[in-house]
Amino acid sequence: MPQLTSGDPRLSPLIFLHGFLGSKEDWIAMFPFFDRQFHCIAVDLPTDNLFPKNAIAVGYSMGGRIALQAQEKFRAVVAISAHPGLKTQEERDLRAKIDAAWCEKLRTLPFSQFLSEWYAQPIFKQAFPRKEQDPDKLARMLEQMSLAKQPLIDQFHRPTLFIHGEEDLKYRELYATLPDTVTVRSVPNCGHAVHLENPAACAEHIEEFICKACLRP
Repeated sequence: MPQLTSGDPRLSPLIFLHGFLGSKEDWIAMFPFFDRQFHCIAVDLPTDNLFPKNAIAVGYSMGGRIALQAQEKFRAVVAISAHPGLKTQEERDLRAKIDAAWCEKLRTLPFSQFLSEWYAQPIFKQAFPRKEQDPDKLARMLEQMSLAKQPLIDQFHRPTLFIHGEEDLKYRELYATLPDTVTVRSVPNCGHAVHLENPAACAEHIEEFICKACLRP
């Protein structure tokens, strides 16, 4: 699979999964915090699920949902601004309509205009530079990975850390309802894209989690 790596391949793997509209390059700023202890691997979605054995997964948004759904394949999961799933059919139906509208915009609007509208959503504190991508491919990915189609993850079989931005009120409230079997951390002065807005603070929470869960190689 297309990937970026940093660190000694003989070290325990730490795999990074980006979110919708993102790319493996989104994680480059995080590598220096971990590549002395881990073999850091960032992949482009969608992946073919050939994850390294004994890896710790760090996923943002859509990438975090993938990691949560595949939790049995990992030693631990770090979910950054990732939704564990919708609880009711009413919520699923509403989300399906919302995502269908975004897919329509992807297929009809200039990509720059789509990005402007996407990052105008309340969960984002700022917009981020994005390279030109295939809108139809993105629409197909969103259709396939829509939260409306994803199972509710309410059982956590691996050590799990959820990270949200302090200013992302939606996810702050959502993560307050998670069971006490998981760890939740907030990053100040951040919206949804915590790993891009404050990679150092995000990495600090992950490092603390790795230490407390005895996951250090």
